[in-house]
Amino acid sequence: MIRRLEAYRARRLAQRKEHRDEGMAMVFCMVFIILGMLIVTPLLDYATTVLHSNRIQNDKTARAEAVRGALRMALADPKALYSTCGASGLHVSVPLASSGLSIPVQMGCTTLSAANALSAAQLRTAVTTTQVGSTAPVGITGSFAAASGNADTTQWYSNGNATTDSQGNKTWLPYLPSHALEHPGNGYMMPAWAGNCRVFFPGTYNATVTINDNVPTYFASGIYYFENTVTFSAAANVVIGGGASPGCTDDQDAAYNAINAPLNHNITGLGATFIFGAAGRLVINDTGATTVGPSVVFNNRLVAATDASSLASKNVSIETVDGVLSGSGTTTSELNLSNQVRVPASLVDGAPPSDPYADGYLPSTLVPVLSPGTQSAAVVDISFTKALPSTVIIPGYLAVPQGRISIAATTGSGAKKDVELVGGVLAALFTQTPEQPATLLIGLVNPVVQKTFKLVAVTASGTPEVDSVAVVQINDYGEYAVNSWVTNSAGSTPS
Repeated sequence: MIRRLEAYRARRLAQRKEHRDEGMAMVFCMVFIILGMLIVTPLLDYATTVLHSNRIQNDKTARAEAVRGALRMALADPKALYSTCGASGLHVSVPLASSGLSIPVQMGCTTLSAANALSAAQLRTAVTTTQVGSTAPVGITGSFAAASGNADTTQWYSNGNATTDSQGNKTWLPYLPSHALEHPGNGYMMPAWAGNCRVFFPGTYNATVTINDNVPTYFASGIYYFENTVTFSAAANVVIGGGASPGCTDDQDAAYNAINAPLNHNITGLGATFIFGAAGRLVINDTGATTVGPSVVFNNRLVAATDASSLASKNVSIETVDGVLSGSGTTTSELNLSNQVRVPASLVDGAPPSDPYADGYLPSTLVPVLSPGTQSAAVVDISFTKALPSTVIIPGYLAVPQGRISIAATTGSGAKKDVELVGGVLAALFTQTPEQPATLLIGLVNPVVQKTFKLVAVTASGTPEVDSVAVVQINDYGEYAVNSWVTNSAGSTPS
């Protein structure tokens, strides 16, 4: 009996030990749940806050990129931007075309400042004539040199009246630049994929050059020397040198893509200078024109200060080789026609300046009066006989002190004609008919060649509002520089 009791007690004790831990798992589970609530809930709140903040930041970033992108698109065509914004003022904004982005952006521009080609200290005399008895031309704009037409044939250039650089109220008698001696052919065609376009390259031209068709023609930037007649007639469409007025191609494309282009293309700077020696002259007329007359546009010559051989051509569009051959015909001396005209011999820029003959130049033989009652051909000869649109724009200096400039129009043919020789003119004399082009400017117009614009792009709707403001300098031929560029949103600091 005692043994059974002890066995019973042992079994009960064992059973108690087996069930002693029942219910503890639930307690631990509740503890972990409580701890999880204390940790996970704040983490979820933090994650929600971060995600919301990131969405706002992403929206702000996207809108900031939209306004910056809109300005980049506007700056992709600086020439067009210069033209469009040119109508704006300091307090007059001009709207710019929509950027077409998925985030709507409004853009506008104002003009902060403008710079002219010449400073007051460089503003040379507008027109000077050297022939005794010569008078101011019809259509003059700007000053006429007091010494012009003086009986003293040296008066126009003596006593400091003429200088070899452009100075205020002085007649500019520029040096000749060096020129390439290569003889390029009479034009090279661009490939068909580049469009209908004929190209000329800088160099020396002994034969005549004649353009009397409607094939767009481009003279690449640089220095051209002609010893014979250059004629633009009929419906000739000619742009001379790169710059503000676009041609049918540009310097880079012409050099790389013109068919059979010369290896030495001689392209320098921007714009072009035509130099006439021997019998070289420029003839522009509407002979052969049927629906439209010739369009001849020079771009002003721009040269880097480091380009020593070409620097003398800066701001010069047309120039003659002045003087006469003397001695054995290998040196150049002044032209001196008693009681008619006296012109110092040209010199080629350098240290010291040199005789032009040594540089491959011959003096112009087209002096205004060869003998009593005889007049030589004009160095610049512009004439019209038809009432058709025609354009001649020469923005750089025209220096032909021993040559004649002729501008003629038959009765009724002056309408629709635009002739502008506006970089300053030095000539022996002008001959003009009673009928003249409807628009005629001869002299000096100091053009604006660079403007500083404030460009503003702002998101058109939604939040946050973001704007981007750039201050940009743009030259008339398209080169630009960004002075500052700031992007910010409402309540933020600029970035």
